[in-house]
Amino acid sequence: MMEQNNEWLIGKNALKEGIAAGKRIQKVYLSDTLDNETLKELLKLIRAQKISVLVVPKSKLDRLNRSNHQGVLASISPIQFYKTMDLVTHIYEQGQHPALALLDGITDVHNFGAIARSAEIFGLGGIIIGNKNSAPVNYEAIKSSAGALLQIPVCKENNLLHTIKELKAQGFVVIGADEKAEQTIEQLDMTEPCVMVFGSEGEGISYDIKNTLDQHVKIPQIGKINSLNVSVSAGIFFYEWMKQNNQKK
Repeated sequence: MMEQNNEWLIGKNALKEGIAAGKRIQKVYLSDTLDNETLKELLKLIRAQKISVLVVPKSKLDRLNRSNHQGVLASISPIQFYKTMDLVTHIYEQGQHPALALLDGITDVHNFGAIARSAEIFGLGGIIIGNKNSAPVNYEAIKSSAGALLQIPVCKENNLLHTIKELKAQGFVVIGADEKAEQTIEQLDMTEPCVMVFGSEGEGISYDIKNTLDQHVKIPQIGKINSLNVSVSAGIFFYEWMKQNNQKK
């Protein structure tokens, strides 16, 4: 029987069974104390499934889970992930106006949850995250989202840059927040299919993705502090999108 403890598959056999059973595995942690043969075997299996994997000191695994993990832990997602282009097709088939949020390097689970909450409230079609350098989709994230992550589709992609290019080919306008932009969010036409990109608070939108933006817009402000929390910025963007598209109807 597969050994599962809350969000974890524990041990080598549990990992193998989990992969065979199609469990939604987010990330695998392997101890650097595993023998070379076992390590090579597991790495080959994991990478064949395009699952994120880290080889770390055993102490790291001990901190993550106090069970007898035998050097192997795999975190499981509590939600089903979608592929972006499949979701876009579904949105069009439902006769809905597509708008998506793409999170570039947002690793804070509370910001992620808050963004998901706003996205669901204001009617976005889904959220796109990267397979790496993204907040985990776990029960803490679901709690932070007030349950929104159980309602709004989440797409998980290996290459966000490639995903953006696919969306642009489908006619999506790519929008990013930029405090130095001349255009404000109220001046932007958001009635076309769009993907709104948000970067981490420390680094912002990554260089390559920033170069794909069709529109750079800013949120007007009058205070002395020069930036908003990313989840607040996202909520403002989502509200403006909802307002414009409700008016269009």
